[in-house]
Amino acid sequence: MSCPSPSTALSPGYAGGLEIPGWDFFYKGKVRDLYQHPNHPDHMLMVATDRLSAFDVVMEETVPDRGRVLTHITEYWLNQVSDLIPAARVTVEPSEIPDLPQEFHDALRGRATWTRRAERVNVEIVLRAFLAGSGWREYEANGSLWEHQLPTGLQKSSRLPEVLHTPTTKAEIDEPITWAEAVELIGSEEDAALIHEVALKIFKEAANTASSKGVLLADTKFEFGRIDGKLVLIDEVMTPDSSRYWPENEVVEGAEPPSFDKEIVRAYLRSLTDWNRKPPPPTIPAEVITQTRSRYLEICEILTGNSPV
Repeated sequence: MSCPSPSTALSPGYAGGLEIPGWDFFYKGKVRDLYQHPNHPDHMLMVATDRLSAFDVVMEETVPDRGRVLTHITEYWLNQVSDLIPAARVTVEPSEIPDLPQEFHDALRGRATWTRRAERVNVEIVLRAFLAGSGWREYEANGSLWEHQLPTGLQKSSRLPEVLHTPTTKAEIDEPITWAEAVELIGSEEDAALIHEVALKIFKEAANTASSKGVLLADTKFEFGRIDGKLVLIDEVMTPDSSRYWPENEVVEGAEPPSFDKEIVRAYLRSLTDWNRKPPPPTIPAEVITQTRSRYLEICEILTGNSPV
């Protein structure tokens, strides 16, 4: 299926906040809404909205279909790596979600994930194959990638000698930590070793798959949890929100490659001299929203072979 034409890009996106009879709307994140039902205390309903955030501020505008893209890409990757580790998610088909009224099926199709509740591992598992973002800033300042010593002379967008773990805390503002500190937070050396091994395998498999489609996976972050003491993959997986994807033929060492995400929005916001990166947010021009939507749809189609809309 081809991407929708830009002429449809400014149809209203789904901002969330849906009231579902019999369900408790108990959490509103930057992008996702969480619901629970009294008949299913061990599960929850996660709904991906089209809300847009940047610099930890939620914008007034939405990016139409963004939530569907995030759900579609996550489901694609979960199916690809299911032999490596189980996932908390049960289904993304609304008709298979128990006690979800039928009149809500169409509204939530492509956005809803029915998932088992997991005890979250309070570490973000970040893996990097290239110097970018905070990793580049760390190297530029200190010549290392936190605890990892690196060769001199690397540039922005340089490929690293190997894929590296650079874990962070899971907090309001994530802070880099050493792997030894991550092991302590994970609480089990056995689980930590499995997380390290599985995350690396998933990253390398995904990077090979993406490369075969002309895309570089520069970095990503994973979240893990436990269900009945067993490790599972939770939350989104290798979406444009949790990963940096670059068009392979446009990566030049020393320059910032174009990316398949909301960097267009961030670049616009950085150009403003009268916004302090705190609420209320500025107005995002329609053309910036249109371009951002197109990038999300483009990487979705490249990776998965089709579009969710």
